[in-house]
Amino acid sequence: MFSIIIPLYNKESSVAKTLDTVLAQTFTDYEVIVVDDGSTDRSLPIVQTFTDSRIKVYTKKNGGVSHARNYGIERANNDYIAFLDADDAWDSNYLEEMSKMIERYPECGMYNCAYRAVKGDRIMVESPNIPNGIIQDYFKTTLALDNMISWTSATIIRKEVIAVAGLFPVGMVSGEDSFMWCKVAMHYPVAYTHKIMATYNMMMSDAYSRIAKPDTCKESWSDLYSDNDPYLNKFIAYKAVENGLRHAWAGQKGKSKLIERQLNFARRLNDKYFNQRFFRLFCLNRTPQFAVNVLLLYKKLVTIRFFGPPYYSVCL
Repeated sequence: MFSIIIPLYNKESSVAKTLDTVLAQTFTDYEVIVVDDGSTDRSLPIVQTFTDSRIKVYTKKNGGVSHARNYGIERANNDYIAFLDADDAWDSNYLEEMSKMIERYPECGMYNCAYRAVKGDRIMVESPNIPNGIIQDYFKTTLALDNMISWTSATIIRKEVIAVAGLFPVGMVSGEDSFMWCKVAMHYPVAYTHKIMATYNMMMSDAYSRIAKPDTCKESWSDLYSDNDPYLNKFIAYKAVENGLRHAWAGQKGKSKLIERQLNFARRLNDKYFNQRFFRLFCLNRTPQFAVNVLLLYKKLVTIRFFGPPYYSVCL
């Protein structure tokens, strides 16, 4: 029933625990596709110690997480694709409960559950206050929440949706998963359960490295604009302005100014959050790069403090 895609890059400290949570599933009709994306640590040898015949390991040159996921999808044999990052975990009933939701709502293209985010000794539960079942308006509902409904390690898609929605955007440095879920939700209903069955390891986040890293993909958020869906367009605007800011931080003013122009459609939204972010983008696009670099150093320090180990708080 399930093909579980695990992209792997330098996760020697966590990948064994991640695989253990897969092998502990009460639902056993699955294959595991681990795609080693050119790891330089002991990640691959650790995975190779697992002897379960359901685990298939592929190795390739480093191409980024989207390329690794696409590589796995293309080799999947089952009808449903479950995504799991190599530093996250599932509760033992995850696949069983998700299979029940699929049986209950077979018309959906994507299935999500609530999850817990762990940062050191802090546990934050991400369980939006929305009804169980099919989400009536995915983008309108998402905009009303503090966080995304769809998070990668708590997301399953029907394999056949790939023919319509396409694959992950290779070369999109940040938000590549949100881009993919957005494409699926544009074409298919999405089902959700409040059951908390997945764990997101925030301590392992690579947010620091992505702050000022430009995209190399051909796709952009403006590609998803629709004349007939204001909530989708607002969602796109939120994501696109963050993408523009990342390019501005990276000194890629040509790209960030292009994104600024593409966001003209969103100016009429009269949205306070968007206007604040757009104004920041406007200012960064006109700030000398030496000043941007000073601000960027501070931003990186703040990000390290949020995502990094507790000892960083002492250093800062």
